[in-house]
Amino acid sequence: MSGDDLIPPSPKYDPTATPPPDDAALFAENEPFALFERWFKEAKEKEPNDPNGMALATADASGFPDVRMVLMKSFEGGGFVFYTNAESAKGTQLGENQRAAVVFHWKSLRRQVRARGEISFVSDAEADTYFKSRDRGARLGAWASAQSRPLEDRLALEKRIAEYALKYGRRRGAAA
Repeated sequence: MSGDDLIPPSPKYDPTATPPPDDAALFAENEPFALFERWFKEAKEKEPNDPNGMALATADASGFPDVRMVLMKSFEGGGFVFYTNAESAKGTQLGENQRAAVVFHWKSLRRQVRARGEISFVSDAEADTYFKSRDRGARLGAWASAQSRPLEDRLALEKRIAEYALKYGRRRGAAA
């Protein structure tokens, strides 16, 4: 396969298509989070998968960058809220260097939003409340995966999930 096969053609201009909104209407808000809120609402209606998906860029103590996809859980107080295991690569990097950048890309809307700045941590109680709200399978997977550390193979992961399922099995009248 040649490199040309990997590169999709640029979008073609269609003079019969509905024109995009003019810049004045598109950027009517003077406050960036008000604009983000409006765009995010549109993305939730039109983006087929994970409109809250964002690329999160962090850097380690030496400044070497890292980027991965995470899910924004809310936006409030001029910031975006996401959760991570403090022992994961991103958790460690954010502990060492409390700056990050995010990018939301809504292909169906042909829009993106970039932000960067200082991060702050939610309280342990808020993080615990979020973790308890997750599906049981997601919690088991998080406990078993040894976040950001290699496992021997898939069987090792499945074995650890089974061990945690036994350890935190449901008891009558108790939630896991």
